[in-house]
Amino acid sequence: MIRKNSDKSNKSTSFLELNDALNKISPDGGLIEDVTYTRIDEWISTGSYILNACISGSLFGGMPNRRSLLLAGVNSTGKSYLALSICRNAQSMGYNVIYVDTEGAIDDEFVKRLGIDTSKFRVEPINTIEKFKFFAANLNKYMSECRESGKEVPKVILVLDSLGNLSSEKERTDAQDQNEKRDMTKQQGVRGMFRVNGLDFAINGIPFIIIGHTYEKTNSYIPGQEISGGGGPKYNASISLMLTISKMDDKESEEHNKKTNVNSTKVGVVVTVTPVKQRFARPIKVQFHIPFYKKPNSYVGLESFVSWDACGIMRGKAISEKEYNRLNPEEQKICREFDFKQPKKDGIEDIIKMYAMPKDTSRTLVCKHLNGEIPLVELFTDKVFTQDVLKQLDDNAIKPTFMLPSINSLDDLVEITEELTTDDDHLEKEKIETENEG
Repeated sequence: MIRKNSDKSNKSTSFLELNDALNKISPDGGLIEDVTYTRIDEWISTGSYILNACISGSLFGGMPNRRSLLLAGVNSTGKSYLALSICRNAQSMGYNVIYVDTEGAIDDEFVKRLGIDTSKFRVEPINTIEKFKFFAANLNKYMSECRESGKEVPKVILVLDSLGNLSSEKERTDAQDQNEKRDMTKQQGVRGMFRVNGLDFAINGIPFIIIGHTYEKTNSYIPGQEISGGGGPKYNASISLMLTISKMDDKESEEHNKKTNVNSTKVGVVVTVTPVKQRFARPIKVQFHIPFYKKPNSYVGLESFVSWDACGIMRGKAISEKEYNRLNPEEQKICREFDFKQPKKDGIEDIIKMYAMPKDTSRTLVCKHLNGEIPLVELFTDKVFTQDVLKQLDDNAIKPTFMLPSINSLDDLVEITEELTTDDDHLEKEKIETENEG
């Protein structure tokens, strides 16, 4: 008996058919490119270009919508300041702010000074984990009902300031009953708060900023800071940043102190940001400034990435072709040629060949787009950092440094490869180089 080969391919169910069937059962699911919450629609600027790069990998990025950002640190590290700065920029993109205050410390005058529209800034005083979980769940319910009914869903950014100051209902009851036993339910409550609301925040497009306190590790061989709240914020936040500070020297602010007879040892703080958990960029430390007597400068931090090849800016001086020809070959090698446009009386520009010569101690910058030299003090201005310069810097220096490697990149294997290189390999290489030189 000859058995015919049965062709089962015609009878098999394709994944697309299965997907269509599942759509009827679960309308919120779908192919990943069709599901809204899996895409980052917008990036909200932090107010600092270098911090944008730290979080998103680009100067023009920042905090991703539909994701959560944990800002952790000891007191006075600029956590609330940074959260409010993000809120201000979010408002310019159409977001409304809901600010959950657990400390009774929010100040309307301070919020106004930061340029925030207070008519679109709701304060929600909440002091327990259970109340916040209830509030967030009902916020998500309202947003979901708007979406399902076809109404326009309001854009909302939510801030919790702070997670560490939330108590539990048990802790409050114990206080009323003078029960001094330690509350063992708080960490479980925090975890439950994230479990109930985390996914819904993403589906409803709500960026969620969590401000957390830190404390010194105990019973640990490695000293350092630990984020309060247990595993809840640690495992559920999309991005976790640790903030530390040091004193900032600022001559302008020091002069302000002298004129007003203020005896102050600090004129501002330098905030060091260390990514503890990161999904959108390489975990690279950066620094930004918070001065006490003026608006923070969004360009601070970019100086480390500025170069002639990256964006046509160099610390040094502009020299003529005649001066260039008098240099020795080694000095000529480090110079960069550019066209100097010299206007004439008749309005026609005369193009003269010039050279940018690097000098680390120079008090001037050579800027190709500004046609020559400018004082060094003008570096952190929009005169130097035009949108075109920022775009060049982003493409040529920032993205290659901060962006995660592509799927085909072998960058992550470099360290392993170096470990596999033996001392004999180094000796063999040196031997070959010596023979070639001979």
